[in-house]
Amino acid sequence: MILSTEEIKVLETYRLSVVRINSPLSIRIDQLHKENVLVDYLEKVRQKLGAANKVVAASMLIKRYSFLAAMSLYAMSVWNKRLVLSPERIWMETDDNDDMWLPTFRFEELKAEICTGCRDQWREETVRQLFAGHFSPLIEKLRSITKISVHILWENIAIYIYWLYETLGKDDSLAYIREQLYNDFHFLVHDADGALFGTFRQNPLKRFWKGNAGVKQRTTCCLYYQTEGGMHCQTCPCILRERYPKTS
Repeated sequence: MILSTEEIKVLETYRLSVVRINSPLSIRIDQLHKENVLVDYLEKVRQKLGAANKVVAASMLIKRYSFLAAMSLYAMSVWNKRLVLSPERIWMETDDNDDMWLPTFRFEELKAEICTGCRDQWREETVRQLFAGHFSPLIEKLRSITKISVHILWENIAIYIYWLYETLGKDDSLAYIREQLYNDFHFLVHDADGALFGTFRQNPLKRFWKGNAGVKQRTTCCLYYQTEGGMHCQTCPCILRERYPKTS
């Protein structure tokens, strides 16, 4: 089924776009699964952000790319719809005038599949398609090329998922599905099997969850401070180590 105009407008807040942009950093996302293309693209990202190296560029790429997960999970949890994520039909578009590099996602044909059967099984398959089928292969390519820790990349994704469900949970207009939102988040972070995220024995989102109380201190550093004009995030573990250094 095709999404409505109103639904498209909502997803635009998660960086959905219908605008095609001619930029060296605009790319059809299936091309990122080709190692030679990904190496070249990381260098373009590195130059765009003034990043120290391709490790930093890889982290920033996944941070930007994570909005595709937020967009997909919103559709799943709020509308009971699964976005059709065909990599050969999705473009990551870049406005060259944007110094921050906040790419948008343009679908050649934006379609969704509605849940008609057992929702628990449908949700499990939705998560599998999104993470094991879509994110995990790219993360493995980035790890292979740059040797970046996959924990950094998965935490980059996790923080946006935590943010998404925290935001939805506070939205009074969604009070009628609050239990569903809670159940979906609990499944993603606690109950989902590691295999739904790729070749994992344990759920990669679970290891970073520190509960609802207080500031959610990151476990890993996203390396944003190693970009031009970048700095440590307020939840960066490096700040915590500086404030409370270990003593011998």
